This record gives sequence, C-alpha cells and structure tokens, in this order.
Amino acid sequence: MGEKGLKLKNVQIYEKLAPKYDVATKVVSFGIEDFWRKKFSKTIKKYINNGILLDVGSATGDMAKSMDFFKMYLLDPSKEMNIIANEKLKDKNIVFIEDFAEIAQIPTQVDVITAFMAVRNFDDLNKGIKNLDKYLKKGGYFAIVELTKSNSLLFKLSMFYMSKIVPIIGGMITGEYETYKKFDKMIKNICDEDILKNLDGYEIIENVRLFPPIASLIIARKNE
Repeated sequence: MGEKGLKLKNVQIYEKLAPKYDVATKVVSFGIEDFWRKKFSKTIKKYINNGILLDVGSATGDMAKSMDFFKMYLLDPSKEMNIIANEKLKDKNIVFIEDFAEIAQIPTQVDVITAFMAVRNFDDLNKGIKNLDKYLKKGGYFAIVELTKSNSLLFKLSMFYMSKIVPIIGGMITGEYETYKKFDKMIKNICDEDILKNLDGYEIIENVRLFPPIASLIIARKNE
C-alpha cells in the first residue's frame, strides 16, 4: 500500500471511532488525558494567553476548547472528527483544515502550535514539524504532549494496557473492537529525543514528564 493509501486507511479508523471517541478516551484513560490537557493549557498560558492558534490533530476539539484563543485553526484529516469539533466550538472563531501535518497549508502565520497526543500519528515526524514550522511566527511557541518511551516499569505496564486491554474496553464502548485493534497499531512509541531533534532553531523552555510518567510535555520557543 502506498503512502497516500496508508494515510487514508488511518483516517478511516478515526472516522469510525469519532461518534464515541470522547467517551471511550475518557474511560480507557481513566480521565488522565483530561488532566494532562488542563495542565498543558495552563502551562502554555504562562507564556502566551491569546492570539492565533493552530491545533494539530485536533480530533473533537477539546484542546482548542481548553485554549479558547481569539482565532483558532484546527488541523485534522478526519471529516467526522471535525464535524463533532464544530458542534462543540460553533460560537468560536474557528477555521477547520482537513489535511495532514506534512502537507497542510495554513492561510496565515500563527502565535502557537499545539499538538496534544498528535505527533505519534505523523507519518513523517521531521516532515510534519518542518511544514508546520513555516506557519509559526518568530518568537512563537510549538507545544507538544505525547506518550514517550522510558525504561520504567510503569511505562511498560501502560504499553501492555494500551495494546491488550484498551482495544477490549474501547471496542465494548464503540462497538468497533477490530477498529480499536488497528488504532493501537497506529500508535508509535516516540522518545523525547525524537521530538527534540526536530525542534532545531527553537529554545526548549519546558520539558517535563507528566504524571503518571508515561508522557512528556514540551514547549519550545522559535528563535527570533
């Protein structure tokens, strides 16, 4: 299967999960993703609390809702996810871009790029970040939360849970057990270093492990 075919196949997985994605995510993560998202938003707002935002892998719009910036671009290749996000954010100044990070074109430069649990879905991390970087203003912020590898027992247990248990629970909630098994295979294990080496030309101002220590929060400021 070619690169385009693989991308479309992955999008189809999210299309199927979209109607019950929020409920399933809250249940299988025991609410941890909500906790991380609130901390992420609060940390970003220490540095900038309004402006133009680009949210990458925006899914059903929870990250954009948490940020609530003056103008927000939501980038996600899933039409069904965008429809749900639009319902949540219909009173906000939102523009939806249905495309992939590696090739998306943004109509203006932005002050902040957020990627909450999103870079793992990039087909090419370097190409994705490089393309998005074109649309970030100098002095702007690239902010990422992602599951990242560690040698801790907790991380290994978490990966076992995600690969063996999550498809069962998620499948029960959504009725898409086979789809959830494919969804798990899409999740790539990423090291902090994989992200940081692609942020050349940035000052790393936050790089912390979240609790439980299976994910990293990284905020980088683009050099002037």
